[in-house]
Amino acid sequence: MLVFESFDIREKFESPVLTIGNYDGIHLGHRRIIERVRERAAQLSGVSMLMTFRPHPLHLLLPDRELAAITPFEEKKRLIRDAGIDVLLIAPFTAEFARIEPEEFIASILVEKLAIKGLVIGHDFRFGHLGRGDTPFLQEAGRRSGFFVEVVDAITLEGERVGSNRIRTLVSAGDAAKAGQLLGRPLAIEGVVIRAQGRGKTLGYPTINLETDYSLLPKNGVYATEVEFDGRTYGGVTNIGRNPTFGQGGEQSIETFILDFEGDLYDKQVRLHFLERIRDEIKFGSAEELAAHIAKDVETARDYFRQRGGIGRRAKRA
Repeated sequence: MLVFESFDIREKFESPVLTIGNYDGIHLGHRRIIERVRERAAQLSGVSMLMTFRPHPLHLLLPDRELAAITPFEEKKRLIRDAGIDVLLIAPFTAEFARIEPEEFIASILVEKLAIKGLVIGHDFRFGHLGRGDTPFLQEAGRRSGFFVEVVDAITLEGERVGSNRIRTLVSAGDAAKAGQLLGRPLAIEGVVIRAQGRGKTLGYPTINLETDYSLLPKNGVYATEVEFDGRTYGGVTNIGRNPTFGQGGEQSIETFILDFEGDLYDKQVRLHFLERIRDEIKFGSAEELAAHIAKDVETARDYFRQRGGIGRRAKRA
């Protein structure tokens, strides 16, 4: 996949078919659009192209609104590459860019710079200054300029529309299983194993502590997870929280007990896949009571993996 991080592009591409959007999470709806881009590009013997923005437009347009990315940008790039896009264009979203009128965007970028033959968009796509550009506007511009515009309807799963905002809400509520369904893959975070206080070992359940720059984390609580490192995958029990049994106001930590594993993972890169929420974080009366409940959590996770058919299975894509 070719990657461009500005509009300073000298290459001329053969019959480009483009899609435009934030593509945070690369969920099932995004994949359906990407699949259609690739199909239409293949029909023209052309290239598939995706334009996204950095930073997310809302960081500039609504700076007071907190918006945690489902996937960090480098992860988004990897997912786009894995989805089969030929060319990724990362548009710097600046105040100047935000003021571009729809007519200018089409003429100077889509037609003059990229010479697109087609544009595939989601049902709710808008563009240009103050979102003035909409689907009818694009379709009419396409007829005049010689490119087609195809609109992909929203995808629903079990009667629920798939969208990035809905996924963020599910993750924040701790519904990792449902979020994974809408993503088409388990919700995951990645980070480095760091040294911590070692309480898990004293309780009989040694844990790895993960330091991550992922901004969207599941709600505090205990989860059945898969733990991936060095090309291997293990089952795990992950607690996200502040260890209330040992005091109030501690820093949030991500601690995982890895099933059927012994070893030192300090400084290793580890990926956690959140599969099912087991329980809320609880303040126990003693360390012994906590250890007893961890034993129950571990057995719950083992039951989950047995019912699921083992470790390493992935959510089915729609």
